[in-house]
Amino acid sequence: MFRNYLKIAIRNLWKHKMFSLINIVGLGLAMAFCFLQLIQIQSSFEKDTFHPFPDRTYRIVTNAKGNDGKQYALASTPMPLAEKLLSDHSVIEKSARVVRNFGGNLNNGIKTLRVSGMFVDPAYFELFGFKLAKGKPCLEPRQVVLSQETAERFFGNADPVGKSLRDPELGDFTVTGVFASIKPFTTHLQSDIFVSMASFTDLNQKINTDNWLDYNAYTFVLLTKGSNRTQLDRAIAQIAEDNQKHVAFTDIKEHRFRSQLLDEISPDTENLLNNPHVEPLWKIATGLLIPLIVILLAGFNYVNLTLTRSLSRGREVGVRKVAGAKRWQLVTQFLTETVVIAFLALGIGYLGLVFMQSYIHVRWLHFEVSQTYLLWISFVVFTFLTGILAGILPARILSSYEPARIIKGEIGPAGLGKISFRKSLVVVQFVVALVFMTFTGISNSQFKYMATDNENFNRKDILNIPLLTDDFKLLVNEMSKQSDVEQIGLASATLNESAGKAKISRIGSGGKDIPAQDTYIYAADANFIDNMKLRFVAGTNLPGASADTSVHFAVVNERAASVLGFKNPKDLIGQTIMLNESKVQVSGVVKNFCFMRYELPVAPLVLAYDPSEIKILSLKIAAGAAKKRVAATLSKVWKQFHPHESFVFSWYEEQMYDNYADGGDPQFTGVIVVIVFVIAAMGLLGMVTYTTEKRTKEVGVRKVMGASVAQIMALLSGGFVRLIVIASVIALPLGYLLGALFLQFFTYHVSLGPAVFFQCAGALLLIGLGTIGVQAYRTANSNPADTLRSE
Repeated sequence: MFRNYLKIAIRNLWKHKMFSLINIVGLGLAMAFCFLQLIQIQSSFEKDTFHPFPDRTYRIVTNAKGNDGKQYALASTPMPLAEKLLSDHSVIEKSARVVRNFGGNLNNGIKTLRVSGMFVDPAYFELFGFKLAKGKPCLEPRQVVLSQETAERFFGNADPVGKSLRDPELGDFTVTGVFASIKPFTTHLQSDIFVSMASFTDLNQKINTDNWLDYNAYTFVLLTKGSNRTQLDRAIAQIAEDNQKHVAFTDIKEHRFRSQLLDEISPDTENLLNNPHVEPLWKIATGLLIPLIVILLAGFNYVNLTLTRSLSRGREVGVRKVAGAKRWQLVTQFLTETVVIAFLALGIGYLGLVFMQSYIHVRWLHFEVSQTYLLWISFVVFTFLTGILAGILPARILSSYEPARIIKGEIGPAGLGKISFRKSLVVVQFVVALVFMTFTGISNSQFKYMATDNENFNRKDILNIPLLTDDFKLLVNEMSKQSDVEQIGLASATLNESAGKAKISRIGSGGKDIPAQDTYIYAADANFIDNMKLRFVAGTNLPGASADTSVHFAVVNERAASVLGFKNPKDLIGQTIMLNESKVQVSGVVKNFCFMRYELPVAPLVLAYDPSEIKILSLKIAAGAAKKRVAATLSKVWKQFHPHESFVFSWYEEQMYDNYADGGDPQFTGVIVVIVFVIAAMGLLGMVTYTTEKRTKEVGVRKVMGASVAQIMALLSGGFVRLIVIASVIALPLGYLLGALFLQFFTYHVSLGPAVFFQCAGALLLIGLGTIGVQAYRTANSNPADTLRSE
C-alpha cells in the first residue's frame, strides 16, 4: 500500500512541476538555515568531549545561601579551593584553576585588537586535551599562549612565539605558544589568550587569593585512578563544613560545593551563574525561534498552493471516496506527498548549508560536529516532521470534502470568511519578511556606521606607524619630505579603545566643591588632532610642535568641560586645570565623539602633548595616492633609521573596518533576508500563476470585448498588490520599532532616516510587482482564439 501511495505522490508532483518546484526549493532554502541551527544545538551537547580523562575530570560548582534565605548556584568557586583539595585529599591527582578576568586591548606594534582571556594553572595543559601547535605552555610571569585564531589575527602566517603583546595599562606579555585548532570539537573553555597563573598576583594585587568568599575562579580536578565521585563529594563537603567553622561569612550565610563531570557541563540545565560559553536550555530553545519562523514561512507556501488547487484536488477526493477510499487513506496519501517533497528539499537544504559554510565567516557559528551520524539522523527526523506538519492541515481539509457537493460544484478553493486563509498567509509571509528586512537593514547600517568613516573622527587616507624608540624627530623629518605625505601627527595610540586614564580637577575657588574626575587621555600633537578632523566648539588647537610650551596645553572634549563644572565650553578656554599632578592650560574644546566603544556612554577626554608617551606616527596621505607606492617609499625611509627592523604599518580605514565588520554578521543576516524573501516571493508566484491560469478564459472574453493589456494586467494584479500594501502598512512600523530599540543600545549611532524604509518597501514592491507582473503580462497577451476555442 505504501508503494502505491509513493507512486501516486510522485506522479502528482511530476504532473504539477511548477508547484512542486516552488515547494521543494522554498522548503529547501528554509531547511538550510534550520540545519545550521541543528548543528549549533548538537555542538552545544558535544562540548568538551575530546579531553583525555573524561571519566575522571570534574568541575566543582558552588551552592551559596544568602542571608535572606535565597539559594544561588554558581559555576565558579573560591580560589583557595583547588589548592586545598590537592594538598589535603589523596583522591585528587591534579587540580587546575581558571580565572576569567583578563581582557582589554593588546597591541603587537602593528594593530590593536580587543581580546578576552583567562589565567590558567600549569596543570591546565595536562588536564585538558588542548594541544600546542607551536611553542610551550605559559608557566612564568607575563607569559601567554594564544588561540590559533588570535595568533592569525595578530601575526598572520608569521611565527608568534617569542614576540610581545602590549597592554596599555598592564605592560608587555611574551607569547610562548599557540594552541592547535580543536575542530570539529568545541569547548566552554574558549578564550583568545591564556595567561600564566604566575602573572595573576602581580596583575591583580588588590585581589586576595586566600579569600573563600570571592567566587572568581573555576576549579577543575582530576581524580586519581581507582577513586570515584563519592569520595570527591565527601572531600568537598568536608571543606565546606570546615569553612562554616572558620570563615567569617558576611553577605552570604553559607556555601556548599558539588561536582560536575565534564559531559554534564553543557548544556546548562541549572541556569548557573558565572557560566560563560555554556548555553542554557532556554537559550537553545530561543535560538530555534528564527529557524522555526523561516520553516513556517516555507510551510505556508505548501498550505497556500495546496488550498489554492483544492478545487482540482477536490474532484480527485470525490472520485476516491466514491470508489470506497476511507478518510484516513486520503490523509495518508496527502501526507506522503508532503513527506516526499520534504525529502527532495533535504538535498536543496544540504547544498544551501554547504554554500553558507563557504560564504559566511562568522566566528561564533559552527559548521562541524564530531558525531556526523547523529547530525544526519537529526536532519532526517527533522525533514520527516516538517513534511508531516506542513501537510497535516491541507490533508485534513481536502479529505473532508463530500462527494455530492463536489459533483454539484458547490466547493470552491478553501478559504475562511471574506479574507481567505490563503491570502492571510501571503500577508503574514510578507509581514515577517519585511519586518526582518527592515530590522536587518537598520542593524547593518549601524555596523557600517561603526566600521566605516563617520562624523566621529577621520580615518580616510591615514597611515599609522608604530615607533620603536623615543627618538623619532629625524624619522618624522625624512618622512614628511615624501611627496605623498601631507602631514604627520604624533600620538600615544590610535583612537580605538587604547586611551590612558588620568585625573582632572579645577584650580581655585571654583573647583573646591568638585572632586577630581576620571578622564581618558591621549598624548597627541596639533597635527594628530588635525588629521582626525576633530571639530572645535570653542578655542583653538594645541600650539605648534614646540616642546617648551605644548606640554603645558591641552584640548578637552565637551564632556570633560561638563564634569569640571563649565556649562559653556567657551568659559573653559584659557583656564588652568590639574591633569594628574601637572598644571595644563586648556586651549580648545572639541565636540564629543566616540573614541572608545560605540555603546559606551560619553566619557571625558584630554588630548595633551607629551613627547615621552608618543608611540604612533599618524600620517595624512594625499587623496588618491597609490597605497603600494606609499608603503614602498616609506619603507625605504624607515630602513635608513632601523635597518634591522621590519617596516610595520596599518591603514587606519582598513584597521577600523576589521575591528567592526570582519566578523561576517552582515553576510549572515543578509543570507537570512534573501532566504525569507525568496520563500515569500515563490509562494506569491505560485498563487499568481494558478489564479491567472484559472482566469485565462475570462481574460479572452474581456479582450474580445475590447479590454487593453494594461486594463487586464491591472485587473489580475490588483488583489495581490493590495496584499503587498497591507503587509507594508503592518510591517514597516514594527520594523521601525525594533530598529529603534536596537539603536538605543548605542550612545553613538546612525540616524534613523527614511532611506532604509524606502529601500525595504521598494525591494518588497519590486519583488512583488515583478512576480505578479510577469504572470499577469503573459496572461494578458494570450490569444483569445486559443483560450476560447473549447467554449
